[in-house]
Amino acid sequence: MTFLEAAAAVDRFLLRVNRPVQYTVIAATVLNMIAVAIPNVPRAYVDYTRFPLLSGVRQHDTYGTDTIGNSYVAKVVLNDPLDMYTKARLEQTPLERATWTREESAPYPPAGLLTTAGLYAIGAATGIEFYGMVLLLAALFVALSLWYFLNTRWYLFPLLYLNFAYFGNRFVYVQDDSYLAMLVVVMTALVLARSRREASHLLMALAITMKLSPAAYARELLTMRRSTAMIFAAILFAGFVLPYFIWDNYLTIFTFHDEVKGNIYDTVAAVLLVVPFTSVLWYVEKRLGFDMEDRIGWSLVPFAMFVGIKMRVARHLLIVLLVPDKRGPRNITASIGLALYAAAPDVFRLGSVLYITTVLLFAFLALYLRRIGWATIRDDARHPLRTVRLLLSEPRRDSLAA
Repeated sequence: MTFLEAAAAVDRFLLRVNRPVQYTVIAATVLNMIAVAIPNVPRAYVDYTRFPLLSGVRQHDTYGTDTIGNSYVAKVVLNDPLDMYTKARLEQTPLERATWTREESAPYPPAGLLTTAGLYAIGAATGIEFYGMVLLLAALFVALSLWYFLNTRWYLFPLLYLNFAYFGNRFVYVQDDSYLAMLVVVMTALVLARSRREASHLLMALAITMKLSPAAYARELLTMRRSTAMIFAAILFAGFVLPYFIWDNYLTIFTFHDEVKGNIYDTVAAVLLVVPFTSVLWYVEKRLGFDMEDRIGWSLVPFAMFVGIKMRVARHLLIVLLVPDKRGPRNITASIGLALYAAAPDVFRLGSVLYITTVLLFAFLALYLRRIGWATIRDDARHPLRTVRLLLSEPRRDSLAA
């Protein structure tokens, strides 16, 4: 029995597990996630010393860095929306100033910052504060993911989340609110895609304007209905072009990271890896008839891989690999990377995990190419014009079997 045959046998066995067992494993996973999350709640939000059962839990004294920086920018936007990128009309508190400079605080597109400001305003009005709203976003993303996993491959949920140490810290303490907001929109698009709703396309356009991670989905413009494509393009125009005429300093968000992380060699490495990856992925999607759910999930990978390698930050790639993959490869890749980091953080540092996960993603693409057949691939290579027409054609109705 080959490795692939063994993996397929394990997959079949796990899919046959009855629902009560599935629910038991998932309940244990959720309880573990809660246990891991509890120490990451900062004392500034809930002081555990007031609760006898939790009084021995060690806590961070202040909020996480993203909570602090994004709270400041939310207040800037609510104070004066036109000050969004100049940040000249609202002073930072001493804690905000010690955590981020004004320029470093939330350099995100307008849709992302307006979302952040909305979360801050709702949190203030309801009394759960900005931190509580971001925590609810994280819970919503996990809940939507769980629903999706239960309708596809249930075992991927515990595979991903039994090891919750890294993302427990990122979601509950640091709080990647800009990513979480985008991921909730992507998950909504993914859920709608199960019933082939056209609204999925428009939600993906919205997600792109909030965070560029799903940028590769823009190639779907070539196969959308004309009316949907026009609305999709209008959303991108409103999200990226129109702001140039509204906000001073808007363009700095596209150059800011060039000055603080990575160098020209990192950029070259990112291009050399991501361009062939994206090209092969596009070919695989067309040849194997990936459906809308597949294309939504995989569309987050190329730009996240590019940014991760360019900035030497594994988080950018790992976080998008949490989006459910009904066939498994992306989630399996994330679980392996996170497991290595958790098991031996001094050996498998996050920088190493970034390249390990990149190699694994290439390996899964190679398996898909093997499924297509090398004879077909060689024939497509000998007829490039025909292959280009294939890439530009509408998605096949007969999608690859899950």
